[in-house]
Amino acid sequence: MTDTYIRRATETDLPALAALEHQTFSDAFRSAYPAADFEAFLAAHKSAAAVEKAFRQEGTEYYVTEEAGILTGLMQLNFNKQPDNGTILPEPACELEKIYVLQTGQSKGIGRQLLHFATELAEERNMRTIWLGVWEHNPRARALYEREGFSAFGEHIFTVGTQHDRDILLGKVLTASR
Repeated sequence: MTDTYIRRATETDLPALAALEHQTFSDAFRSAYPAADFEAFLAAHKSAAAVEKAFRQEGTEYYVTEEAGILTGLMQLNFNKQPDNGTILPEPACELEKIYVLQTGQSKGIGRQLLHFATELAEERNMRTIWLGVWEHNPRARALYEREGFSAFGEHIFTVGTQHDRDILLGKVLTASR
């Protein structure tokens, strides 16, 4: 595993960021949903307009990885955000909403590097907890998070069209927090 260049995404990255989010989500999940439901979800949640709206939300920050000037991965952090299932985590809490990596980069440790970067950034910002949701049928990602000290604390439903999937919510109390 080599170190990957990670930087905060800027407004000029928005077109490439939207394309990367659309592609990585499609590559990972297209086969799990009926085609019409999946296309409607992409249009509503992974379009350039949807990514720009998320990018501009207060408390939200996107970070990207790149290789030879091409974006290879992204993550979205939402600072001071609690889970939507009613659980109250030690505050302040930071949601790691997305880690998406191109298929060509998935065996290079980019996801793990993004996870470490997110945790370090949350600690620097004095967050007490970092948390995320992972699809119950994604054991590889869940195993990574658990190896990195995250543990299950609940679940919520992720809906794509008529399909309702269970996400396992995982959290980690940060030691460097005050």
